[in-house]
Amino acid sequence: MSSKKNEPLTDRILTAELQHVLGARRAARLRRIMRQTALPPEALLDLALEILDLASRKLSPSPIKRTAVGLGAARWRHVSSEERSKVLRRAAQARWAKHRRRLHDQATKNDDE
Repeated sequence: MSSKKNEPLTDRILTAELQHVLGARRAARLRRIMRQTALPPEALLDLALEILDLASRKLSPSPIKRTAVGLGAARWRHVSSEERSKVLRRAAQARWAKHRRRLHDQATKNDDE
């Protein structure tokens, strides 16, 4: 009985053209990963492309989000730091007041029951 790693499969062999395109270092890395995972090079390259696609979607925001961030930055472009601080402080205080009000309303509702 032979192990799967020792079997010379044609789909687990890198072609000379692929080795030339990848270069010596990347071809050696691909061969090592092929040995460790027992996967063919096509599957490993597909997996690498999928990972890159997912990562690129996470790293680059959508055009709508980029526009929203740009508009948000434009909102503060000609505002002094003191004014910006006042507005942000008021917004934070309003948010906490809303949270406290909700907690208070829940507590009074529980007391009524």
